[in-house]
Amino acid sequence: MKKFFAFFAAALISVCTFASKEEVPSDAVLQGYYEAGQVCVCIFVPADMACNDIVFVGTYHQNEKNEWLTDVENLKKFEPVDNYDGWYVVAVDDESEDIQGKPVMLDGDGNFNWQYQVGAATHISGGVSVVEGAFAGEIDLKTYSKDVPNVYTVDAWKQNPCTAIYHNYKFVVVSDGCGGFVVPYLIGSMTGWSFVEMTLDQDLTIANGMVPTYVHYVKAAEGSQFQIVSGLLNENGEIAEEPAWADIAYIQKLVDGIWVRIPGEDGDNLLTKEESEIVIDLRAEDLRWARCDESVAEEVLVTLTAPAGAPEVGVEIIGTFDDWAGTPMTLGEDGKYTATISAKAGQYFKFRSAGSWATQIEHFVASEEPEAEGQWLEFGDGDLTVGKLWEGEEGARTITLDFSNAEEYRWKPIEDGIEELPAVGEKAQKVMIDGHVYILRGEKIYNVVGVQVR
Repeated sequence: MKKFFAFFAAALISVCTFASKEEVPSDAVLQGYYEAGQVCVCIFVPADMACNDIVFVGTYHQNEKNEWLTDVENLKKFEPVDNYDGWYVVAVDDESEDIQGKPVMLDGDGNFNWQYQVGAATHISGGVSVVEGAFAGEIDLKTYSKDVPNVYTVDAWKQNPCTAIYHNYKFVVVSDGCGGFVVPYLIGSMTGWSFVEMTLDQDLTIANGMVPTYVHYVKAAEGSQFQIVSGLLNENGEIAEEPAWADIAYIQKLVDGIWVRIPGEDGDNLLTKEESEIVIDLRAEDLRWARCDESVAEEVLVTLTAPAGAPEVGVEIIGTFDDWAGTPMTLGEDGKYTATISAKAGQYFKFRSAGSWATQIEHFVASEEPEAEGQWLEFGDGDLTVGKLWEGEEGARTITLDFSNAEEYRWKPIEDGIEELPAVGEKAQKVMIDGHVYILRGEKIYNVVGVQVR
């Protein structure tokens, strides 16, 4: 029967002399630790990096979304290889097509923390493939073989828990963003990179003039990474929108008249001993959450692969984001048009030849109705829409559109002559669209200087 082993830190290290990592257990030795069809992983861990239990996390234990589960009680722990001090082995049943996994050391309280995953390794034998990880300071270990043991040395953890210094931290978020409809979450290495909802503190809320004040207490190591993330409440104070990865770093601050993200594009803050109490004061007069503030525009890169026959005068993107004025697009050597616009979620846009509504992109509809079959229609019945700018894992600050298929898209033919703009007379009326004044005459819309926009 296989044994699970706890590394008794200093006591164990003091009585054991760790073998050299060159003294690799043979396949014959490791055969006693796994059965046919199982994945066997054997690792060498230096003495100064073996103070707590080490678990194996990977595809053998995941949910229906193929996300690796990290509940410690259901993770397999490495056990020592007899007569090979410093070497540890684990065997798992894994039916995944693309078998993957990695060792993670638990913290001193026996909790799982992604901060303590393997940070460097050397492949020795088996089907292990060591590749660069998605985040700084870590690696990924892939393609474990079921035929032979997979053997490698752990050269470093992403962060060594044996040298970690822990403190008790108090996070305080004072937030009146979105009229109090934002609820902050904490995420970081101390939460296992899971979103943890912060608690509304009634006493602090009263002390702060009834501005919602949230707190969260956590024990964490110095140098741990963290972020504050936004969720959204409804009018009843219930969670209306859960936080997502793309909501990270969407706190904004007014700097020289420009809203900038806090703490910035690089993301994570780091805990230090001096920051045992962390206060993030989000007041409407100088800080706000961009996630739920529709008045905050994002810089969006739009890339257009246009159909053949683009107008020689150039192409522009135009829409509610620029009051239908038109923003020129740049044609690159790759044949794609690009433009960076400042847009909000839900705003409309379309493409046209520079300064003219006569040429737009049309969409071919192959209808089953005989009278409509083969008809060219203006694309999208008018407008394309800017999606939620915080959608997507990194925040959707790019819009990529490909209309190059000649069988589906084309440029509307340029009509001869230029339509004269009718004068705005007594029968014209002013209308308010997206907070801007326009002149409505018949079915046409003009801006205040008389230029037709629709």
